[in-house]
Amino acid sequence: MKKTEIKKILKFYKSIYPNSKLSELNIETVNSWYLMFEDYSYEQVQRAIIKFSKSNKYIPNLAEIISNIEVPEYTIELIEPYTVIVSFEDEEYGNFPFRFFNSQEAKKNIEKFKECSYDKESIKILHEEHVRKRNAGVLTYRGEAKVRLEMKLQNQNKGNRRYDKQSSFSW
Repeated sequence: MKKTEIKKILKFYKSIYPNSKLSELNIETVNSWYLMFEDYSYEQVQRAIIKFSKSNKYIPNLAEIISNIEVPEYTIELIEPYTVIVSFEDEEYGNFPFRFFNSQEAKKNIEKFKECSYDKESIKILHEEHVRKRNAGVLTYRGEAKVRLEMKLQNQNKGNRRYDKQSSFSW
């Protein structure tokens, strides 16, 4: 999370808890909140504050907010330029590499993974769909290339009866 987002979180916190003495204008407060929440996203912290405020009447401290943050079961790593790896601690699931065609698409999808808290099966399904979609173009190209090669061989072997149409190649 960025320090500008910490200021927004503090404003949000102050709107829910008007009696709080915290202020987004106090640099020390912003810095301490930043140190505590820098590893989380704005949405995660905001949801944790909302979750806590729905079940408790008193003002939460930082540790109580952190205990209400929902952390996904996986880590996300961007490997430049085009690969996002979703890793599970569980060896059964392991790593799921998502490879994109450009860095903008990779960055957009890494944000999608951070914002949503997917379960293991959802990640597995998303990965299978991603691989299928990514390979569709490759398979189409290979099929077209095979047809072109067969046409070329047919044209070369029109007078030659040794070419067998059933087998793609006669070596």
